[in-house]
Amino acid sequence: MTAPKLSFRPLLIATLAVAVLGSSGCSWIRAKWGNEAEYQASRQNQPLEVPPGLDVPATTGGVVIPDARPGAAGVPVGEGVPSGAGGQAVVGGIESFTLADSVASSWRRIGIALGKIDGVTIGDRAQVLNSYEVSYKGVTVLVRAQEADGQTRVVALGPDGQPVRTGVATELLAILKSRLG
Repeated sequence: MTAPKLSFRPLLIATLAVAVLGSSGCSWIRAKWGNEAEYQASRQNQPLEVPPGLDVPATTGGVVIPDARPGAAGVPVGEGVPSGAGGQAVVGGIESFTLADSVASSWRRIGIALGKIDGVTIGDRAQVLNSYEVSYKGVTVLVRAQEADGQTRVVALGPDGQPVRTGVATELLAILKSRLG
């Protein structure tokens, strides 16, 4: 006599049928026996609440802009940089100035004027960029001539490539402007 063979095919088909029916009937089962209103009102379904004071970082005193005007705290009145014209003193400094000339001609004139200012050391020159790397009073800046509406705008750029708006670089620009007219 032979032993009967067990077939797993009917068992597999039955399991698959139960899984398909169970997954397709989820919404029917939840609506029939579940409580949708209770689910929606649960604490886990509430929006996230941020405690007061944690929603925006505190910026009070984050950025303090120093006052660099003559007579302000730490800047003596009358302290200036001597100019090359008439022995007058240039008080403070300037961020930029404009020359009524072409960029190429202005770049050449800037180089000559920088060479005649006491304390200025010219490093690299880049005619393609219309700029000079200049050291003055221990500070290195890039003095650059830029085209601006048919004229030339002269600026001093810091190591980050951004225009310098305070300090020794602005004094140098004031001297340079007085020499170039």
